[in-house]
Amino acid sequence: MTAPAPEQCQGCRGDCLKTVDFLAGMPPDKMKELLRRSVQLTLPKGAYLFHAGDPCDAIYLVHKGRVKLCVYDQDGQERIAGVFVERDVMWEGVLVPDSRYSTSAICMTAVECCRLARKDFEKVIEEPAVALRIIGMLSKKLHDANRRNLLKSIADPKERVAGLLLYRYRRQTGDTITMRLDEMAGSLALRPETISRKLKELEREGYVKKTARSSIQILDPDRLMELVNY
Repeated sequence: MTAPAPEQCQGCRGDCLKTVDFLAGMPPDKMKELLRRSVQLTLPKGAYLFHAGDPCDAIYLVHKGRVKLCVYDQDGQERIAGVFVERDVMWEGVLVPDSRYSTSAICMTAVECCRLARKDFEKVIEEPAVALRIIGMLSKKLHDANRRNLLKSIADPKERVAGLLLYRYRRQTGDTITMRLDEMAGSLALRPETISRKLKELEREGYVKKTARSSIQILDPDRLMELVNY
């Protein structure tokens, strides 16, 4: 399913770009211009923001819903590179000249987001303060990516699942994580039934508690950290 045509955003809710960390402190006139140029997308579940191989020509700010970055291997198995939720920004690829997306962005739910064209984004990073914030965020994301890759090197499936839960716990506020089995399976290269068994083991041992079909409460993050040494 492809994305519907974008609509002019009428100020993009008036303040949405102000939630983007690396834009904090921009001169009001430049922020106003960015808001004017942004467009809003309202997408159904299953729609694509972009496909693997498309040019990296914009950044996307998620207002509502969940978007996954994924790719399919030669066996047709989905591999999830990341999940973006409210206030997350997809933007790294636009910094590489002539770059193309290595993954597809698919709406896991109905999604509301804003799109800012690459040419407008490039004007933003001419601001020294913004450029420094981007460098800091890229460093953090590289560290974050290294931690995600480390998860797949853990041999024991239960420890691998525990590591993913801990990783997601650290990225959010609150102690409850929302993740479907297929999402976890794609992130860890494990079968959904294996994930289900290991979650039940972790629950029996008092590390977590399943509060809904896709919701997991972290009961003891310190013990979880000791389990995976992560």
